[in-house]
Amino acid sequence: MPSQPEGYIGFSLTAIHNVITRGLKVSIESARGFAEHGFGDEKERAGFLNYVRTLTSVLDGHHLTEDEVAFPYLRDKLPAAPIDLLMAQHQEMIPVLGEIKSAVERCEKEGQVEAGLRDIEAGLIKVDSIWHPHIQIEQEHIVEKADAMLPIEEQMRLVKLSGEHSQKHSGPPYLAVPFTLYNMEKGERAVFAKGIPAEVTDHLVPVVWKDQWASMAPFLLE
Repeated sequence: MPSQPEGYIGFSLTAIHNVITRGLKVSIESARGFAEHGFGDEKERAGFLNYVRTLTSVLDGHHLTEDEVAFPYLRDKLPAAPIDLLMAQHQEMIPVLGEIKSAVERCEKEGQVEAGLRDIEAGLIKVDSIWHPHIQIEQEHIVEKADAMLPIEEQMRLVKLSGEHSQKHSGPPYLAVPFTLYNMEKGERAVFAKGIPAEVTDHLVPVVWKDQWASMAPFLLE
């Protein structure tokens, strides 16, 4: 289990990066497989498209939160961090995410499924090629330095503000919250979940929202 408290900036950023990294990997592999072999049934297609749609929303929300909340706050605290470069990389991904969302919509129409899957895969590969160098820069210049540079009270405040902002811009919570939690390994999930109200993790996700996100379950971790 991660040893850092859930309020630490380093842990919070790393956890979300791990979610998106896994989401990209699973989505690329699945899109390729479904393009070659087709979907087993309508539920599998709906689950995959919900998974990819939520991935793009969570990625959008994460980047918007960094641009509007975290990076402005950290710019003066970490003057050596290449924040302008990181924000430029966010902008590179925006049109590609739009292409993926359009391809998801085409996959929902009969007669366009295979072409849509190929376009989803191509778009995800483009995002993936930007994503990995991007988070490596964040890891070196922000994740590995922020915890040491900022008092825990400031870290907790920034993580809280970032979480609230991200929730507003990451798609419907009945998809975004389970997507986030269940793309994490159990130990990381347990720590991350401490920062989420128990009503959400103990009741809304497993009971109230379950039918709405259940189709994504085959692509998520237990």
